[in-house]
Amino acid sequence: MILDIKEGDALELIKSQKSYSVDLIITSPPYMDLIHYGEGIENRTDEKYVDWLLSLFVQVERVLKPSGSFILNINDKCKGGYRCTVIHDLISRSSRETKLKLYDSYVWYKTSCMPNSSAKRFRHTTEYIFHFCKGYKKMKFFMQRVMVPSVSGGKKQKIGRQHQNADGTQCNEYHEITMPLMSRPENVFRFNTAGTSRDNTIKHPAPFNKELPAFFINLLTDENDLVMDTFSGIGTTGVACKESNRNYIGYELNEIYAEFSRKRLDIQPANAIEENDILTAA
Repeated sequence: MILDIKEGDALELIKSQKSYSVDLIITSPPYMDLIHYGEGIENRTDEKYVDWLLSLFVQVERVLKPSGSFILNINDKCKGGYRCTVIHDLISRSSRETKLKLYDSYVWYKTSCMPNSSAKRFRHTTEYIFHFCKGYKKMKFFMQRVMVPSVSGGKKQKIGRQHQNADGTQCNEYHEITMPLMSRPENVFRFNTAGTSRDNTIKHPAPFNKELPAFFINLLTDENDLVMDTFSGIGTTGVACKESNRNYIGYELNEIYAEFSRKRLDIQPANAIEENDILTAA
């Protein structure tokens, strides 16, 4: 298994990644100017933020395999008393300015979150999760792995249909079926926030809950596939990869978070991805 944390600017580091080499990119970029991520790390706002991320999207499309996916967890903000449309601009522009295709969108419902201080706003308990791909026909997607128990599973249910007899009268016919035990999951995911988790001893301001990357790693990749997180933070996506036998590469600009991630993942020099041609530029 290959596990590696690269320290530096994601937009520069990804340029060295081999084209068509990554099976899944799952990440959550900096929250614009809402959160401070460390000394010397720029927080971009509004249009600059969108331009910056679109530059990354171009590289993401290049390094993804035809069967790969890009999962983007992102949140918006309020500005001047109104909800900011930056995220909507990003998604709209990505369809026009990159070759990535928006396959689907999901919602992360945070079962634990900070209270909202505004008396005129509801508690903000959700974040966006956008699913991009290069083409849905070749995209890996293993629905059977994420099926959930059905509320009505195993129960008998009558199914009816109406048809017209030769004499013009209506007739109802019924037959009984057994409801399936498993069903497809909803597109709303209920994960806790991870700010107070025991793995966040370094107090990263916005860590993933491990369940989030683990779900998509299971859904969209096979064992020994390569998963990338371009804003690796404290390496939570890497932990999910290690536990599921996936290869992992993470980019992190903050040297403190990068070093913490290496210790958390128990990365030894022999495991460094430089010793594998998986990083060699095409």
